[in-house]
Amino acid sequence: MKTPFSVRCLMLSLVAGTLLALSSLGFAQSQDQQPSTAGPKPDVGDTVLVPKKTTPSPTPKPEEKKPEKINPAEIFTLSTTTTLVNVDVLVLDSGGNPIPSLGKANFHLSDDGVPQAISNFGTSEAPMTVCMLIEFANTYWGFLYLALRDAYDFVRVIEPKDWIAVVSYDMHPTILQDFTQNRYEVSQALDRLRIPGFSEINLYDALAFTIDRMKDIQGRKAILVICTGIDTFSKLNYDQMLKLARSSDAVIYPISILEFMTVRRGDTIDSLQARNALNTIAKYSGGQAYFPRFEQEMPSVYEQIAGQLRQQYSLGFTPSNPSKDGKFHKLKVELVDGQGNPLKVIDQKGKNVKYRVVCREGYYAPKS
Repeated sequence: MKTPFSVRCLMLSLVAGTLLALSSLGFAQSQDQQPSTAGPKPDVGDTVLVPKKTTPSPTPKPEEKKPEKINPAEIFTLSTTTTLVNVDVLVLDSGGNPIPSLGKANFHLSDDGVPQAISNFGTSEAPMTVCMLIEFANTYWGFLYLALRDAYDFVRVIEPKDWIAVVSYDMHPTILQDFTQNRYEVSQALDRLRIPGFSEINLYDALAFTIDRMKDIQGRKAILVICTGIDTFSKLNYDQMLKLARSSDAVIYPISILEFMTVRRGDTIDSLQARNALNTIAKYSGGQAYFPRFEQEMPSVYEQIAGQLRQQYSLGFTPSNPSKDGKFHKLKVELVDGQGNPLKVIDQKGKNVKYRVVCREGYYAPKS
């Protein structure tokens, strides 16, 4: 039996409508699955409630312990107030040459007459630190030029490890060359001394200036003074200068140029006073004064000074008297043998060698 045409049309329309509805539904689902142009969004998951701010509970304090009682007699204390005194010592024969090969046991040191225990002892040859302090006034320029010309010989004995400075003075000290290890720079500084200007000779002020600049330098140090020994206009007087020489650990080696004049003109009151002043300043500092009378003596003088500076004995001790009184304490160094008797030095020929011990006269204790 054939289905009527009208019924078939109805059935086709229903099928078409159904298919159209299904296609519309699939298109809508595909649109929902397309990625968003705003980029991926994180999955927050479940909703999280932010807790309210609360004041943290205070941390409980540890239980405080009562301080233990300490017995002062059981406390170990370390004192840092001791003062080590260093003394450079020269042992010279009659010709001014150093005597080597002495040991610590050969030295007896006393402080104000009280024997001291030597804690530090050294004999090794050390570099020298020297300031050449040169009188540069026109009063005695003719004789100064002779000594100055030979000062270049001192440059010849300088070794690469030595430190040398050059200072000139008339009314005021002038630093021509600060400490250097360059021989050429030292020679250049001496080359600047050509025409002096003033006639005033302020030796004591110049020495005080140099001592002050060298007080913080460590090791063996010396001031080589080429001068007449005359002072005309210093602010410091002679006694004040001697006090500085005593307190300084820089050895002073004066070389007089006034002796060139006394050979030709004879001694005067000025030359005698100058000689005494230079001898005393050198003695108080532990050095030695030289009075060459002829120009030919100058090279050997410089060589001897250099040799003495390199071959000193270094002694160190802690004073048994710990009081800080600020007073001057007199030092004395003697040579002894194994039994404590005066040491006898014998040369290679078996003859006794006359010797002398050179060191500074003392030191000023610190003042509390």
